Amino acid sequence: MARDTERLASGLRAYLDRGRGITGVKTLSAGHSNETYLVEGLQEILRMPPSEEGLLPPYDMARQHAILSAVKAHAPAVPLPGMLELCTDPDVIGDPFFLMECVAGEAFEYVTPDWVKADPVAVPESICRQWFDALIGLHTMPVAHMPAGSRTVEEEAQHWLDVAQSAEATQDLIEVLDTLVKHPPRPSGAPTPVHGDPKHGNCLWHEGRLTAFLDWEMSRISEPMLDLGYILMFHDQGDASLADAGFELPGWWSPERMIGEWEKGVGRSAIDAHRYAVLGQAKVAAIIALGAYLFTSGKTNDARFEAFGAVLPAYTKLLVKRAMVAG
Repeated sequence: MARDTERLASGLRAYLDRGRGITGVKTLSAGHSNETYLVEGLQEILRMPPSEEGLLPPYDMARQHAILSAVKAHAPAVPLPGMLELCTDPDVIGDPFFLMECVAGEAFEYVTPDWVKADPVAVPESICRQWFDALIGLHTMPVAHMPAGSRTVEEEAQHWLDVAQSAEATQDLIEVLDTLVKHPPRPSGAPTPVHGDPKHGNCLWHEGRLTAFLDWEMSRISEPMLDLGYILMFHDQGDASLADAGFELPGWWSPERMIGEWEKGVGRSAIDAHRYAVLGQAKVAAIIALGAYLFTSGKTNDARFEAFGAVLPAYTKLLVKRAMVAG
């Protein structure tokens, strides 16, 4: 990340009433979109747009703050930090930003932690239970409390088709997305709040407890099966796996268990679940294609985006196979 953390600290000291307590700003994560910092001395979290070209524009910090505040207030089953200041003036520290409470926890996505492997039945069972309780809590949140902004399933598929085309993606990826635009999966009912990126890698855990559900950039009002399908696609990743840590353990929920628990929790039928999984994987493939394109076109020098190009062929091959099975 290209930001000067001394400038961040200085700007926050001048802006905040409690700013004199700031001893520094520490980089926590670049993510693939927004950037996250620890404001030392206050022990608060600073969230900002990417300092270089990112994967998920636009970066509307006011909207993210509003979504997190709404979910915090109206979906108590979703663990979130308390929301603090929102600043939309880019002159303060270089970009709009918001602050939130710091909560204890660690995330895992690519490597299964020892504390999870220590009891490979009971601990993964507990993880999946808490994770899905949070997801169900979001999908049953009264939609009237969610900030405006919605997409139909067809519009969701069209968005990722547009992303893939802008990234000069291969024809097989474009064909999968084009088919989903022309023949979208059926809705399960009325739209609800959705997360948009509800993978287990966006969960924070502390002493076996889910302490925060993170990364709400893609959240909106839409079809909740988009979230369920997105989670289901992490099963059976094969050699193209990007984030399946934990899935190998005997206590981790199967796709059938995930579907059944979600249906029971939200009172809906998981219609076209396998086609929603295809859409979830096509979405990720479009994001990978965009990251690779940003690097090859010289719009970013982020080495992680360079690595996307090596992953994309196998991932797209797996997507095409999944699409053929789902029909």
